[in-house]
Amino acid sequence: MDVYSGTTFEADVAIYRDRIVGIGRYDGVDCKRRLDVSSRYLIPGLIDAHMHIESTMLTPRALAEILIPRGVTTILADPHEIANVMGVKGIQLLLLIAEEAPLRVFVQVPSRVPTAPGLEDTGASLGIAETQKLLNLEGAVSLGELNFQHVLSLGREYLEKISLAESASKLVNGHMPGLSGRELNACLAAGLRDDHECVTQGEALEKLRRGCAVMVREGTSERNLEDILAGIECKLADTRGLLFCTDDKHPSDILREGHIDFNVRKAIEIGIDPIKAIQMATINTATHFRLDHEIGVLAPGRKADVVVVEDVRTLQVSAVVFDGQLVYREGRMLYSAKTPEVPEWALKTVRVSPDLSEEDLVIKVPDGTSEALVRVINLIPGQIINRETREWVKATDGFLASDPSRDLLHIAVVDRHRATRQVGKAFVRGFGLTEGAIASSVAHDHHNIVVVGVSPADMLCAVKHLAETGGGFVAVRSGKVLAELVLPLGGLISLQSADDVVDSLDKLNETVMRELGCSLESPFMQLEFVTLPTVPELGLTNRGLVNATKFEPVEPVISVR
Repeated sequence: MDVYSGTTFEADVAIYRDRIVGIGRYDGVDCKRRLDVSSRYLIPGLIDAHMHIESTMLTPRALAEILIPRGVTTILADPHEIANVMGVKGIQLLLLIAEEAPLRVFVQVPSRVPTAPGLEDTGASLGIAETQKLLNLEGAVSLGELNFQHVLSLGREYLEKISLAESASKLVNGHMPGLSGRELNACLAAGLRDDHECVTQGEALEKLRRGCAVMVREGTSERNLEDILAGIECKLADTRGLLFCTDDKHPSDILREGHIDFNVRKAIEIGIDPIKAIQMATINTATHFRLDHEIGVLAPGRKADVVVVEDVRTLQVSAVVFDGQLVYREGRMLYSAKTPEVPEWALKTVRVSPDLSEEDLVIKVPDGTSEALVRVINLIPGQIINRETREWVKATDGFLASDPSRDLLHIAVVDRHRATRQVGKAFVRGFGLTEGAIASSVAHDHHNIVVVGVSPADMLCAVKHLAETGGGFVAVRSGKVLAELVLPLGGLISLQSADDVVDSLDKLNETVMRELGCSLESPFMQLEFVTLPTVPELGLTNRGLVNATKFEPVEPVISVR
């Protein structure tokens, strides 16, 4: 498949070392190895335009073992999760580990560590000097997603980072959920060049018409592809501005349905031309990031990343050549990487105050209060955005009580970087727990511990357990741990294989649904995003509740009586 011209034709591909050196007929030519792929299609290695390795909970080696069989050979990764925990040295460690994997990793340098200064506490920060250092890395392709609030508020540091990226001839990635009109124009004029937060076709079209590339996202909890692409070819003659990304996708979903290959198949199923769908996963992304001289197309001089598929509609992969080496064929990985060595400092990042108590995790009200009007974070299934509503909840002994009959549960974010008793508290609806608690040390973007529960005692038990294990996900009932997934590397990443991680996560999700009454299929992915102070309408950090639209703190309690 020639993704430049949008055509297919019969030809051989000649490879020397790590490069394609010829497209044509090579019958009778001497070569060290000949791979017979007659009657099959050759497409370029698929590219994820924006993702976070940490959200897969896998090391790059383990991630490669499930991406390569699906034809994904390149990821553009924004490591701001590990940066929020361990800073530059965390990013360097992740990239060092990635060198052992058969996976091409480009870096979108984190632009907002912390994401919300003054509204959250993180384990590290990336200032101007650190950003400059990272932009100079060989694999750096852009300044990572910069949220529109920082641009519109004319934050000097963020504008300086944009200038640094432009001086280094690097793009600036945008984070602009729901932005339109003059505010959108302002952000694009400031230098933001793409967005992965579109949830409607109208939003995507407005951005495309203003020269903003749209990364169509299909992750675990963010399912935007069909809403954006259904019927779009009737409204858009040129699809070069459309790219594919996963952003955040758990390995269980990758194994079950696929990765970028899933995006391509789903696009084709809803009516997108197969070649255009594959262009979105290859050349469109490579061109946008100025990498088409290296990847994204099968042509002389480019990296030899070749995917052999039975059919361009189903993308059933039969073989993968990565960097000129056959790494996968007929269901078997042919590449082995050594187990990564992780230093001790990267395994001990979750610290909780020994004095933390149950009372620290729930909202206190004045003596004599019988009930209070509170702001409630209402989850929207399949999206990371949420809606604010207001509800009256009862008070008991000076503290507000959960009400599982109305699905009004306690939610708290506990400082895990400095081991203080600074805790943000609110109410949330959408998890559907009838008892117990669930907690996670993965909480975008600050990655403090987030816990949701009916019982304050179970909430405290869950938080302390994560501190003991080094981080991860856990479900608790009546003071007993029911199931868990341990993520010791930065409290974000497992050292196990993808199969082991998926097995543990599946058992954990099943336990949460069966034993605790949860109504969500991916409760921990939803738990990770409810803490974002940059995605409308509300976010919760260790410092408290944030109005994500106005980017300012708000009180969880509006009035009492």
